[in-house]
Amino acid sequence: MKWTQLICRYKILLISSLAIAIVGSTVVSVSIPKSYCSIKKISINASEDKLEKATNKLKLLFQNPTIEPSNVTTEPNVINELLKSPKLFRLMGEAYVKTSDNKRLKLKDYLLFSREPWWSRFFNSQDEENRLERCMMTEVDLKTGIISIKGMAQDPLVAYEITEIASASLRAILQAYTKHIAVINTNNMRKQCISSKKKYDQAMKAYAKYVDSNTSPTLMEELSIIDSLQKNVDNALEEYNKANLQYHLAAMKEQRHQINFISLNDGNIAKSPEHPRTFINLLIWLFYALLFDFWTISLHNKLSSRIHGKQ
Repeated sequence: MKWTQLICRYKILLISSLAIAIVGSTVVSVSIPKSYCSIKKISINASEDKLEKATNKLKLLFQNPTIEPSNVTTEPNVINELLKSPKLFRLMGEAYVKTSDNKRLKLKDYLLFSREPWWSRFFNSQDEENRLERCMMTEVDLKTGIISIKGMAQDPLVAYEITEIASASLRAILQAYTKHIAVINTNNMRKQCISSKKKYDQAMKAYAKYVDSNTSPTLMEELSIIDSLQKNVDNALEEYNKANLQYHLAAMKEQRHQINFISLNDGNIAKSPEHPRTFINLLIWLFYALLFDFWTISLHNKLSSRIHGKQ
C-alpha cells in the first residue's frame, strides 16, 4: 500500500493526533513560566601557599576535620561536594536579591512566590532547599578546576544575582573552612613544639646531671655515655628548632589566609528567556504523535492481515 493511500485511509487518525500534539504542546508551553539564565565561570587562585590541606569528603563541613596531604581545598571533587552541600543552599537562601522592579527580598522568599508549572506540585518537592537546588546548576571541570555556575529565575536580574550569590557563598565556606584548618594546624604545631621543647629539656638535664657527677671521666664507658648524651641533646635541639619553625610558619598562614576567585567571564543579564522553548516542545509532541500513528497503523495492518488470512 502506497503512502498516499495510507494517509488517505488514516487521515482522521493523523489529523486527530497532530491536532492533539499542537494543543498539548501549546498548553505545556503556556504553563511553563518564562525563565532566564545567567552563567558565571570562575577559578580559584591557589598558587599562594597552596592554601591549607583539605579534609576527607565525608567530614567536609567542619566535622572533626583531618589533614590529608593529597588534597587541597581547591581540588575539583571537594568543590563539587561543596556546591551540593546544604550549607551552601542555606547561605544562598539568606542572601538578598534585587528584582527588576527594585524590590529587595531574600532569595528563599523570592523563590517561594515564583510561579511554577501546575505539574511540578506532583513531581517536585516544594521545600526551601529543593527550590534553591532547582534555581542553580553547577559543573566543575575535573581537569582544569573551572567552576561553572548557572543561575535560573523568572527575573533576569535575579538569575544574574544567583550566580554572584553562589560564588560569594562558596568563597565564604572555603574561607571559613580553610581558616578552621589553619587554626587546627597551628594548634598541632604548637603541641608538637611544646613536646619537642620538653624532650630537649629532658635531654639537656640528663646530660648536665651525668657530666656534673663525672667531672673527670677517664673510662671509655664514661666517655661513650657522655658522647651518647650529647648526641641526644643535639638531636632534640634540631627537632625542637624544626618544630618551632613549623609552628611560626603555621601561625603566619593562619593570619594571612585568603582565597581569591578569578572570574573567567562577565556574567551578563539575559535579554531573552531560555524557557519555554515553544518550537522545540511542538517538535517533540509532533514526533511522538507521528510515532504513535505509525505504531497504530502497523498494528492495525497486522491484525487485518491475520483476520483476512483466516478467512
